[in-house]
Amino acid sequence: MAYLQLLDRFEDRIFTILDIQKVFWAEKESLIRIQLFRFAKRGLLTSLKRGLYCLPKTKIDELELAGRLYQPSYLSLETALNYYGIIPDIPLGVTSVTPVTTKKISNQFGHFHYQKIKSELFWGYTFVPNYQIAFAEKALLDYFYIRRKTSTTDLRLDLARINRKVYNKFAKEFPDWVRKIKLDD
Repeated sequence: MAYLQLLDRFEDRIFTILDIQKVFWAEKESLIRIQLFRFAKRGLLTSLKRGLYCLPKTKIDELELAGRLYQPSYLSLETALNYYGIIPDIPLGVTSVTPVTTKKISNQFGHFHYQKIKSELFWGYTFVPNYQIAFAEKALLDYFYIRRKTSTTDLRLDLARINRKVYNKFAKEFPDWVRKIKLDD
């Protein structure tokens, strides 16, 4: 695999070693790993984490990158609430939930926070091009649950954007203390 071949196939994309193996199937995995390491050392590739790369001038969508850095996960909490216009504040990092382990990853593209949620609460998200994001109602419930909020008092939330029927349906799956939170406009 030559660098120009790699450049031709993976321009403007985040890719893994497995992605490279699918394209350059005749090459041994050990040789691909060595070549990627050498390309990254020379500055021809950017290593996002072990086994995840992009070309240096690739425009990275931090929402897509969040889902690729740590799996399984979906965008939620402050990131999703801001995405839907429910909170006016722009989060300092990208926040996601995962059923695995709480983790923080920082690289040249930003700060990525992953909050552990019980596996039985790992649902309520949708697939949009290049990433997974919680429905607005689920993101709000995740926020209450993970941030241990018991009231909407003093929170700057635009609750007009929340579908009450969907919220109440989703809330049935959460602990009793979360279900008791009233959505007062």
